Amino acid sequence: MIEFIKTKKNYIIALAVLFVFVSLSETTYSLFLKEDETNEFNYNTGNVDLKFTEDNPITLTNAFPMVDSEGAKQKPYKLTIKNTGSLSQLFDLKMLSDKEEGSIDYKYIKVKVNDYLPHTLYSKNNVILSNILLYPNEEMTLDIRIWLDNDIPNNELGKSFSARILSQGVATYKTLDSSGANHPKLNNNMLAVAYNETNKHWYTTDKSNNTDKWYDYNNQMWANSLIVKNSNKYIFDELRNNDLEINDYKINNGNIIIENKYLDIKLSNYNYDDITNIIRVKFSENKDEFTYIISNGNISYYYDNQNNKFIFKVGNNTVISDEYKIENNKWYIVGYSYNGNKVSFYVNGKKIGESNIPGLVSNGLSFKLGTDNTFNKISKITVSDILIYHKLLSDNEIQNNFSNTINVINEGLLSAYREFTPMTLKEYYLNKELGTKILDDDINSLYVWIPRFKYITWNSTGKNDTASYDAYNKGINIMFERGVETTGIITCQNNECYSDASNTNKISELDNGKYYTHPAFSTSTGELTGFWVSKYEVSTNNVDCNNDITKCNNNNYQIEAKANNKVWRNNNLSNYYQAIMKIDNNSKYRVIKNTEWGAITYLSHSKFGVCPNDTCKEIAANKTYISGSLLDDSTTGNIYGVYDMAGSATEYTMGNYSENNDINLSNSNFLDVPISNDDYDRYSKDSFILGDATKELLLTNGIWYNNNYSSNGSNWIVRGGNVTNNYNGIYSFGTTSDTASEYISTRIVLK
Repeated sequence: MIEFIKTKKNYIIALAVLFVFVSLSETTYSLFLKEDETNEFNYNTGNVDLKFTEDNPITLTNAFPMVDSEGAKQKPYKLTIKNTGSLSQLFDLKMLSDKEEGSIDYKYIKVKVNDYLPHTLYSKNNVILSNILLYPNEEMTLDIRIWLDNDIPNNELGKSFSARILSQGVATYKTLDSSGANHPKLNNNMLAVAYNETNKHWYTTDKSNNTDKWYDYNNQMWANSLIVKNSNKYIFDELRNNDLEINDYKINNGNIIIENKYLDIKLSNYNYDDITNIIRVKFSENKDEFTYIISNGNISYYYDNQNNKFIFKVGNNTVISDEYKIENNKWYIVGYSYNGNKVSFYVNGKKIGESNIPGLVSNGLSFKLGTDNTFNKISKITVSDILIYHKLLSDNEIQNNFSNTINVINEGLLSAYREFTPMTLKEYYLNKELGTKILDDDINSLYVWIPRFKYITWNSTGKNDTASYDAYNKGINIMFERGVETTGIITCQNNECYSDASNTNKISELDNGKYYTHPAFSTSTGELTGFWVSKYEVSTNNVDCNNDITKCNNNNYQIEAKANNKVWRNNNLSNYYQAIMKIDNNSKYRVIKNTEWGAITYLSHSKFGVCPNDTCKEIAANKTYISGSLLDDSTTGNIYGVYDMAGSATEYTMGNYSENNDINLSNSNFLDVPISNDDYDRYSKDSFILGDATKELLLTNGIWYNNNYSSNGSNWIVRGGNVTNNYNGIYSFGTTSDTASEYISTRIVLK
């Protein structure tokens, strides 16, 4: 039995909207209630509770039936939900309407939540959002919009509607990762992704990590997330051959309403000898002689309203189908096939005639919906699906696949439009089923989650001490910490480390072998459960910079971080800093700090990276300035790690050196760029930060794997070597000034 926590307010005001004819005369309220319909779980070690926080109550003015494209523009009701229990909860949200006499049927209530597609309450059994995962103390905010379906019958108008929202789900411990690593926290624009090893592409996966493996740190599978490019809204071709950017069309239930202008699907230069066209269409009442369906100027396909026959036209020649009476406002699957000699007509899978008609299938003009071959006349039709094949489908194929529903045949398919709701790339992938392939061209950047951990020190003073264990050959002993707990015995403040909780006893070589929570997970505003780091060095889609490295010194270029890109070099650190901050207005993106670089290398040099079974291998150096060359370049030796930390370009980190322990901005463009204290690690003479992968690695044999250490007294720390020298490993480091260099790039962190 679940113990529900008593909160000050565990319900919120909900919606109850009174519709009178086509305008709102008054608004009343009912309750959004938190309920659990099963009320029993098999867990006795914790409790689950969802706290609902109210916004202003929903009010609708001028409430009348509307198409989805208008309903989605309505002002949203904001609902915040927080898991105040001690167990993770996987749940659905339902909106349940009252069943009182005179209520509007829930078949006609549309709802849209965040970036998900709208739907009627009826179509998803009252569920407004499913498979929501909230971990303890985490919260989410939802934008909820409701409106009356455009297809509501007149007898439903004048009735009222009220509803309440409830949660229904299960508490869960289940995960496919048993390492103890903190779960990744996705930013709003991130997608959880995994890699298809066979077909070599990223795909969307289950962020709960309990039905499909997102991460498994015990098996060197670090969590990866992906950000797609910013985009305008498109109607997406299912094959992604011909996405359409459209504006000013009415969209309802994923269907497009053609009435004032035709829809150009921009499928031009058709150079095939055969064609089959399948369209799911609904005709509106039309007193014109013809209802036009599709044309490319050469081929036209339309309906004769007077004689109840379909017409196929090639050039100036026309043929007609058998008689078939079409009813208004009823869906039909219609189509034709043509090979330059014979045309066959189909309705709902049934062949309704064929005729010989000579002509050319190929044409340079694009196909357009709802117009004739002159593109001057427009018919009002609603279109749900368009399939265009560059082959002839047989009568049996059409009958078996396009009678009552559309079962897509993939062979010979040229373009397919099944969903006409315009979406951004992010919305497109968010609304596709898990497992959807993500096209390389759609990717802006990839990130890797570095979970909070502690490690056993082996050279805590940075001197030539006797190591407490063989971290170099057998790997660094790392243990993940839960939440934001700090369980390490060694603590550090202002680059001074102590072996007691009161910070009175400075560490010595005798303290080697004690656990220390890595400093990359501590900030002045609180502790971190982990952070995201860009999987690759930064790049840019700016053509000038990519073609001419002398034109790369800029802070306004759009940043990318993906495989096979030219690395963005020859830019000031201050420019990188500003460009990265512009990625998102929430300013959570930053240039990587020196300690964060150290955390990644330490996690790599452990059993979770390249040191499984007490045997380590060296991370290979990328010998090009193209990101992500080989699997051996990554921190895991596989696709799931961080790439190019050895070789490629040297990387700026936000590590600042000053003789007097103040930030040193000499020879720097940061004089006019404010820097937060949390954005850099501060170093002074003879000091180092334990865990930053610098002096801790300086044992008798020098830096690990014979990597290079150099300092010229400059004020910024660079890491990782570059392709032009022999010391280009992951543990190389040095100093430089804020000066553009063809050898230097950087990478991003997100916290």
